[in-house]
Amino acid sequence: MADKRLLVTGAGGMLGQALVACLESRGHVVIAMPREKLDVTNYEQVVNQLNQHTPDLILHCAAYTKVDQAESEPDLAFFINGYGTENLAVACNHLNIPLLYVSSDYVFDGEKNRPYTTWDETKPLSIYGKTKLAGERAVMRHLRRFYIVRTSWLYGPNGKNFVETILTMANEGKPLRVVADQFGSPTCTLSLSESIADLIDTERFGVYHASDDGVTNWYEFAKEIVWDLKAQVSPIQTVDMPRPATRPKYSVMDKTTLINTIGRELPTWQDSLHAYLQLRKTKTLA
Repeated sequence: MADKRLLVTGAGGMLGQALVACLESRGHVVIAMPREKLDVTNYEQVVNQLNQHTPDLILHCAAYTKVDQAESEPDLAFFINGYGTENLAVACNHLNIPLLYVSSDYVFDGEKNRPYTTWDETKPLSIYGKTKLAGERAVMRHLRRFYIVRTSWLYGPNGKNFVETILTMANEGKPLRVVADQFGSPTCTLSLSESIADLIDTERFGVYHASDDGVTNWYEFAKEIVWDLKAQVSPIQTVDMPRPATRPKYSVMDKTTLINTIGRELPTWQDSLHAYLQLRKTKTLA
């Protein structure tokens, strides 16, 4: 496909940084818009930036992502994830620009106990999940040309995430007690960025599930993270570690639609994790 002019919101965030680097490596012209340059809750600013840069596509990574904190500040979470996304969708509609919106497995309630397809009913349990669903609905309400990409258990360079937390605690000798009764698919921002880059080349709009392949729980994920550190990890139940936000028990997503669209299989979560850990070591040694 021909190189595109792509505008990335939230370009200073964990996914945004990985996505910008991936898209640039493929020859696209990328307009990186961190929060300091583009506040999606400011409609006039959104319109001005889109008029100024005239992108072929917007990749919307800007988001409120504090899952537990959202329970105590729902208005702010909805303002950013709902209203901010609606601002972009309205502006894109006026200017005839397609939009890719990054959403979450937390739009599901986790009660199905089988992988969720893109056609399954959404039923978020947490404020965060409800705000991500609000963003999805805003996109579908205003646009005909859009991608909604749901992902899960995200980690990667340049951001706070579960992998970094576990590694820090292990290196400090702290006890690792990790929930073993919540199941999902860990996903590296680096592999997710490749999937998104492949998807936008197809120009086949729609709703997609994009995570690394395979199923695990947080406990087994943690064990894999620290396998060479000889750190002890203890399994616990969700009730043993109550959190403000309710998580889905089983948020594995069926990725058949994405695989058929981009024409390749997705990496396993283990392969992506090991590649990421190796990258960390390389950067540490450099």
